[in-house]
Amino acid sequence: MSFLNPFMLFGAGAIAVPIIIHLLNRRRFQRVVWAAMRFVKVSTEKNQRRMLVEDMILLAIRCLMLALLALAVARPAMRSTTHNVFGQSKVTAVIVLDNSASMGVSDGVQTRFDKARKIAEQAVDALPSGSAAAVILASDVAKEVIKEPTHDLNLARKAVREAPLSDRPTDLFPSIEKALETLKGRSAIRKEVYLITDGQLAGWRQLGDIQKTLKTAKEQTGEQQVSSHIVLISDHEERNLGVSGLVLSSGLAPLNRPLRFEAQVANYGKLEAKDIKVALLVDGAAADEVTIPSIPPGGTRSVPLNTRLKTEGWHSITARIGGDRFPGDDTRTLAVRAIREIRVLVVDGEPGTEPRESETFFLDHALVPVSPEEAEQYYVKTSTIGPADMGGTRFDDFDTVVLANVPDFSTDTATALENFVKRGGGLFLFPGAKINAAFYNQQLGTTRKLLPATFGEPRGDAAQEDKFLTFQTKGYDHPIVALWNDATAGTLASARFFRTFELNLLSVPTADAGEKAGKRESGKGGSPTNSLANLAAPKAILRFSDGSIAMAERALGLGRVVMFASTADTAWNDLPVRPAFVPLLHRTLGTLIQRHDEGANVRVGAQFARRLTADLLHKEAVVMAPGAASNTRDLRRVELVNDTPVLTYEATDKAGIYEISIAEPATVLKFAAQPDPSESSMAELPAEEVTSLGQVAAVQRWNPTLNLREWVEKARVGAEFWLPILLAVLALAALETFLAQYFSRAK
Repeated sequence: MSFLNPFMLFGAGAIAVPIIIHLLNRRRFQRVVWAAMRFVKVSTEKNQRRMLVEDMILLAIRCLMLALLALAVARPAMRSTTHNVFGQSKVTAVIVLDNSASMGVSDGVQTRFDKARKIAEQAVDALPSGSAAAVILASDVAKEVIKEPTHDLNLARKAVREAPLSDRPTDLFPSIEKALETLKGRSAIRKEVYLITDGQLAGWRQLGDIQKTLKTAKEQTGEQQVSSHIVLISDHEERNLGVSGLVLSSGLAPLNRPLRFEAQVANYGKLEAKDIKVALLVDGAAADEVTIPSIPPGGTRSVPLNTRLKTEGWHSITARIGGDRFPGDDTRTLAVRAIREIRVLVVDGEPGTEPRESETFFLDHALVPVSPEEAEQYYVKTSTIGPADMGGTRFDDFDTVVLANVPDFSTDTATALENFVKRGGGLFLFPGAKINAAFYNQQLGTTRKLLPATFGEPRGDAAQEDKFLTFQTKGYDHPIVALWNDATAGTLASARFFRTFELNLLSVPTADAGEKAGKRESGKGGSPTNSLANLAAPKAILRFSDGSIAMAERALGLGRVVMFASTADTAWNDLPVRPAFVPLLHRTLGTLIQRHDEGANVRVGAQFARRLTADLLHKEAVVMAPGAASNTRDLRRVELVNDTPVLTYEATDKAGIYEISIAEPATVLKFAAQPDPSESSMAELPAEEVTSLGQVAAVQRWNPTLNLREWVEKARVGAEFWLPILLAVLALAALETFLAQYFSRAK
């Protein structure tokens, strides 16, 4: 089947020009009677037939020259599965190179990414002279290294050769869409897409959409048709262990106090793993180590790791296992801020006549569970006031405010509490018999969206002891209560609750859902305004044995609010005298305090955003990425967002610790980017799916002897004929000149 540009064939109309000239020339002669003409007439009639043939030959040659010239300008091409003696047509191509984390798997000599870059260079080398190429790096986003196809193929080779491996997860569909979009509407006889990836199953999560898109591109006609070539690089790796999780399970990170971290190790391979050593490193120095006896295929194990932080400020905490052929998941790092002290304001709604009758008696002792002599050195500092003193108290002087059976307070105080939480403060609310539930529901719930839930009707009778609720006994999903998934940590279910408020979670308005969508987009480089959305959906922390909510939380701005369903004293329950009360209270306090630091640990590829103090506005921040050379630093400026100084950083493609420094006033921050555990899976695209993919694209598995040029040229169709046609035109022009001279010679 042949192809040419139909619009250029209008030039074939020039064939009529020599014919018209020929006809016009015939009309120039007039018949004149002249006696001597009879001698000329005899001669002319004798040669008339010969001259007519000569004129027709010249006319035919001139018409053929113009027709072939118009055809050459139209650049015809023949589509066939065989080589053409005139060579291949020019190609406009897009090289899609997978640089996701799983491409870091090694065969012991080189990584999949090393192989992929070499294949990508071969793809550039296989392009015919005069072709153009664009380059896209594919992970969960399409990063256009060369956006517009360039005829400088050396530049394309350089882009491929210098392409970096990232720690981002894989989703190939966006990059394939971007490649086809790049080729759409371009004038080219031949369009090609080259995808070089490892065939990891996780990257083909949208396989159906990929097949449909490639099929549509393949079945287009003319210049819209796109041919796709896919090279799968796979080592069929059967062993891989990875650190899939790391959390601070002790809740708080006070200075020089025992801290407990929990590391989760997963076996992504097909064989059992034994004697796995898990080390904890603090700022790169070894702090603790434990050994996991065994992990079955597909299984996970969690281990506790302990340490102390000896200096105030930010630290990098890393869990590490022994190296294997995929180093990208052998470590996982947290950014943790060690605090010197925590200031807690306790508002006692029912002081009582003596200390033991106070609503906050057990609360005060649980917050500072040491002797009076040691309390001065303890990291939690408490101050207790009554409800009447709230109006004159500056909440920003404290890290957390605890309301215990406080009836109500003024609108100004409610506004001050709301602003305190938005700026990063924590609010912990315990109800009781004296609270005005309607006030809390209206002022703090419906109007200000400060509470995670509204108070329903009280349930139960505090005067009787034979009917009670307990906490749930298993399935502790929230970080505050996750500790009790370990049976050795004791139990929450021993506490009895005789009277509780029903907590009804508040819904998230439509506008807030939009903010949440914006927040998700911010992880892909979106606006810092959206990434700092004020309101998050409330959720349950802990439930009672009947399924009703015992504790609920909501994030607001940089702060957080936690709401309890019963009292802080023993009036409605016996939790304050149970062993679990102190760790539950401290873990809740830790969650409230660390809300401001939650943004310090983001997923790879997500945007980091942190609110700073006003004196840092418009200051330059220097960001050092993990593994970067000392002279490779990024600069960012602290900008005003929603009337708040905010520092954002979006180039988080590498996992690990990022260090930020601001010179004046001297400020040092750290944050960590953590890889997606799905990249650790060694599962590959099934053979039947590869076969199905081969129906819409040319698919080839990598091997050491793969010659991409030979493979592509066998699959490539189409050769242009404009050059031989032009040569034919020149030959005809020479022939026409010669014949014109020959025919005009004297007879």
